[in-house]
Amino acid sequence: MTKLRLSENQINKFLLAAQGVGGAFVGIFLAAYLAGLPTTVVFHSEPAFRIPLTILGAILLVMVLSVFVLATLSKKD
Repeated sequence: MTKLRLSENQINKFLLAAQGVGGAFVGIFLAAYLAGLPTTVVFHSEPAFRIPLTILGAILLVMVLSVFVLATLSKKD
């Protein structure tokens, strides 16, 4: 299997981007649930929340899977 050579700077930038996308996803998700308080209304099915959640969720999934692949390919000696 081929080993992938990545610098610490490249790894850190990618992980920071993945954390940023994850943070934005969680922020929008929490806003969808907390916006309806004190009632029992939840806004996660509204297009204003659903569309960004879908996009960020897909990006986050791809980035998390990429982290697993990169971790496997760039094992240190």
